[in-house]
Amino acid sequence: MIRGAWAVAALALAAALRPSGAEVVDRIVATVDGEPITLREVERYAADRGSPNLSHEQILQALITDKLLEREVKAEGIVVRDDDIDAYVAEIKSRNHLDDGAFTHALAAQGMTLEAYRARVKSEIEKTQLVSREIRGHVTVSPQEIERYYQAHLTDYETGARVTVRDIFFPLDAGTDAGLEEHMRAKAEEVRALAVDGRSFEDLARQFSEGPGADKGGLLGTFARGEMDPPLEEAAFKLAPKEVSPVVRTSKGFHILRADAVTAPGHRPLDDVRDDIRESLYNQQLESRFSDWLSRELRERHHVEVLD
Repeated sequence: MIRGAWAVAALALAAALRPSGAEVVDRIVATVDGEPITLREVERYAADRGSPNLSHEQILQALITDKLLEREVKAEGIVVRDDDIDAYVAEIKSRNHLDDGAFTHALAAQGMTLEAYRARVKSEIEKTQLVSREIRGHVTVSPQEIERYYQAHLTDYETGARVTVRDIFFPLDAGTDAGLEEHMRAKAEEVRALAVDGRSFEDLARQFSEGPGADKGGLLGTFARGEMDPPLEEAAFKLAPKEVSPVVRTSKGFHILRADAVTAPGHRPLDDVRDDIRESLYNQQLESRFSDWLSRELRERHHVEVLD
């Protein structure tokens, strides 16, 4: 969930607004434990992250949070090894299909050296480790919470009716004359009569069907509403288990359907969705805990003053 200290809450270290080209007189806009933050520093921080969606106040707060995290990293004695940085950089290169030269060129296009990028990666990993220490140990999801969530969101786990269908298919080409069509319909009706009289539908499908699944006794599969051609769906969902349909005409020919099984509407069992619910609740609690830690606990450990 947390790959960087800011990955759970965009406020923490989100990308920031680029500065305008206008000349601005530098001044102190905030202090962190007495250390000044200047307007130019805020604008440099914004330019390094290059996104036009945040206000000056959001950028400043992100920079303040960054500085607080750096202080906590030092206080906790967190150290990132070169091997960890190498692995991170290798993953980025692999994900983007870049060799060493192309990766260096891509960084240069963004005005960044490899050394500067590695320094940023080191900082990100340090903050990730800090947040993991401070957050993950305080987040748990109980079986009771999972049960309550499931009951409160039952509509999310509804399942519609489904039918498992076999088909005997008699194809018709486009433009088939009326005489041949009538002959094919009569043949289909004869085969249907055999099925209704107790002949094995599977054997009849293997003998007469020219459609998919003929070699499997006409088995097409299991379908929910909206997954079949409308004429076939209308016929299939009227059938009881083992019932044979009337001959159904579609644009491609004649069909005889049999329902092997019909599943009534219901809900997915809790056991099927338990892990998904646990992950969802865990992530929600993680985000809440992270936001609270950033906005309250972390600020209480330091003196922050915003001057503008």
